[in-house]
Amino acid sequence: MTRLPRPTAGAALSIVGILHLSIGLVEHRKVLREIVRGGVIDTVGGDAEREAAFWFITCGVTIVLIGSLARWARLQTGTLPTFVGPALLGIGTAGVTLMPRSGFWAVFVAAILAFGEGN
Repeated sequence: MTRLPRPTAGAALSIVGILHLSIGLVEHRKVLREIVRGGVIDTVGGDAEREAAFWFITCGVTIVLIGSLARWARLQTGTLPTFVGPALLGIGTAGVTLMPRSGFWAVFVAAILAFGEGN
């Protein structure tokens, strides 16, 4: 019987980032189209809706990047740095405190996994 791979903090973060990016592209599609129609360069600053779309997309890409780096670090060393679990726990706690009806709850999954992967 084939065993499923053990979930990792890096994989969890990558999934959260992909979901964040996907939701952002769908939710902000109208604004993103406006940015493209405007020529992209200098089309965001000063417009709250466009700024929100930009930061939502940028955060999604950043979360995928951090997840990929965590996966790479674990493959290279066999562990994650010990600060990753507490850092993710802090980010998740701050996020759900300020925005309880958000996706920040998913960060706790990565935090728990990171505690088990730290050295």
